[in-house]
Amino acid sequence: MVKLVAFDLDGTILNHNNTPSDASMAAICELLDRGVAVASMSGRNFERNQIPFVSTPSVADALYAGCYNGAMVFAPKTNGTRQLMHEQRLPDDIFLSLIQYADERLMNFVYCRCDLNREGPCEVYITDRITKMSRAVATMTNMVYEVDADLTQRIRAKELVSPPKIMLLPKPGHADETVDELTNIFGDQIYMAWAVAGRIEIMHPNVNKGAALTAIANHIGSSLDEVMAVGEPEPVC
Repeated sequence: MVKLVAFDLDGTILNHNNTPSDASMAAICELLDRGVAVASMSGRNFERNQIPFVSTPSVADALYAGCYNGAMVFAPKTNGTRQLMHEQRLPDDIFLSLIQYADERLMNFVYCRCDLNREGPCEVYITDRITKMSRAVATMTNMVYEVDADLTQRIRAKELVSPPKIMLLPKPGHADETVDELTNIFGDQIYMAWAVAGRIEIMHPNVNKGAALTAIANHIGSSLDEVMAVGEPEPVC
């Protein structure tokens, strides 16, 4: 018996307008009505994970949300709040080393801030400056940045805590070279993803959507044999 259905957003249930099809929404609603747990899994932050369901708040609130490639998982909304069920932020020392790496190469980067308050996650993408590449990525992904020229200094002063993810934006044409260099320097101390051209996402080495699904399965008291993953390109079960 299936107790949890998890689906990937981009390239699976969403169309080119960033909305789910009527058939997908009908299937999700039917599962929820039957008491089956449903999880939306993506590399997006929480806010962007919820956007496709903004027109149906009751559905959005009922979904488990696996965000930042599984680095953070939020339970469905209960009494106006969401419980953080699973969290895997970058290790402090590795995070600072990555910032040093970017600074030494004058490389543009994005700090994916995710703080928690009583209402739930409070998120913002902060970059040290706007570059040709950051502008291109923002246009491609409909992403909005907050610009802070003192971002590196604030991180070094530990004013900002380790995030679930940072994004490096090398100069055009240097992404592959940067991935190779990061692999040589950090090895298995980081997990990288680069689904968007020119943008290298970096997370804790243990981050993966399979671990996130395991956390959800444990939360609802099911085994992975009772989990169905739809459209997930990486192993989840």
